Amino acid sequence: MATQALFDIGNVILEPTSTFARLKDKTRAWLPLFILIALSVGIMVWWISTLDFPWLVEHTVAAQPKATPEMRAAMEKFMTPTSMMWSSVIGAVLGTLVAMAVSALYYLVAGKIMGVPIGFGKWFGFSVWTSVPRLLTVPLSALQIMTSNGRLAPEDLNMASLNFLLFHLPVTHPWASLVGSMDLTMFWSIALAVLGLKAWTGRSTGTCVLVAVLPYLIIYGLWAAKIAFLG
Repeated sequence: MATQALFDIGNVILEPTSTFARLKDKTRAWLPLFILIALSVGIMVWWISTLDFPWLVEHTVAAQPKATPEMRAAMEKFMTPTSMMWSSVIGAVLGTLVAMAVSALYYLVAGKIMGVPIGFGKWFGFSVWTSVPRLLTVPLSALQIMTSNGRLAPEDLNMASLNFLLFHLPVTHPWASLVGSMDLTMFWSIALAVLGLKAWTGRSTGTCVLVAVLPYLIIYGLWAAKIAFLG
C-alpha cells in the first residue's frame, strides 16, 4: 500500500484523472501528507540553520519603516535561531494540517450542495493529493539556500512565487505579500482539483472549475480589496 501511494505521488501529476478515480475508494493520503510536512520542516530547519541572523534582523526591521522603537526591539528580541526554529517547525506542521482540514471542510460543504455523499476524511485526502505540486518547490528552495551565503530573506525562499518570477516588488510594497503568496504550484493544484472533482463527482467541467477556484477568488479578492482601499 505504501508503495502504491509512493507511485501515486508521481501518477497524480502525470495521470491525474485516472489516479483520482482510483483514489476515490482509498485515498491513501498519509504518505504524501507525511512527505509534505517532513520536507517543509526540513527546508525550514536547513534555511534557519544557515541564516546570517544579524543580517536577517536588519532586513526585517528595515522592512517595517512605520514600526515604533518598541516594536523594533520586540522583533529583534524574538528573531533568534531557537525561537524561529520552533515557530517555523510548529507552523509548518500545524499550518499544513489546518490548511488541509479547512480545505476538506470546504469540499465537504461543496459536495453536499452538489449532492455528492463523500465524507470529511476522503475530502481531507483529496486536499492532500491536490497539494502534491508543492513538492516541486523543494529543490528550488534548496538551490536558494545553497547559493545564498546565509542571506536569504523569507520572501525569496520560494522561487516559484509570482513576485520572485514576475513582479520583483520590494518587501515594503503593499502588494508584495499578496503576489508573493501566489506561486505556480497553486495554479497547478487548482487544475488538479478540477480534474479530481470531475473524477469524484461526475459534475460538469464548469461546475468543477467554479468549486476549485471559488475559495481562491474569495481569499485573494478580499485581500486585494483590503490593500486597494486600506493600503
